[in-house]
Formats: sequence, C-alpha cells, structure tokens
Amino acid sequence: MAADDGEVLERAAAYAAAAQRALRTACRALSDAVVAAWQQGEPEWRVAERSGLDPVTIRNILAAAEAAAEAEASSPGQ
Repeated sequence: MAADDGEVLERAAAYAAAAQRALRTACRALSDAVVAAWQQGEPEWRVAERSGLDPVTIRNILAAAEAAAEAEASSPGQ
C-alpha cells in the first residue's frame, strides 16, 4: 500500500461526510419549504408539482412535521 493511499482514503471519507451534512441540511430546508407552502394554502398536488416530488412524499413530509410538532408540544417543560 502506498503512503498516499491513506491520505486519499481519508480525504474521500471527509468529502463523503461533508456531502452527508449538506444533504441533511438541504432535506431540512426542502421539508421546511414544503410545510410553509402547504401552510400558506397551497394544495399538496401543487407543492408536489413545484418541488418535483411525488404527492406521497409531500404527504409524508407533512405528516412527519405534524408528528414532530405534536411531540414538541407534549414534551415536559412546555
């Protein structure tokens, strides 16, 4: 194994970790935008059309957001 191989592997792992963080951030931003559009009265089918996601995914995002809000509201200390 060449000495450089370890550096290449470590660099690739760092890039992959950074990409995963960026993807999580983008997914949160997309979820927030989906919820905001729906809360402003946009129908699910139109949110799906505008976002490029399918309607089932939109419903799942909205259901997850609702469940998170309910969990937050019922947590102790609220």
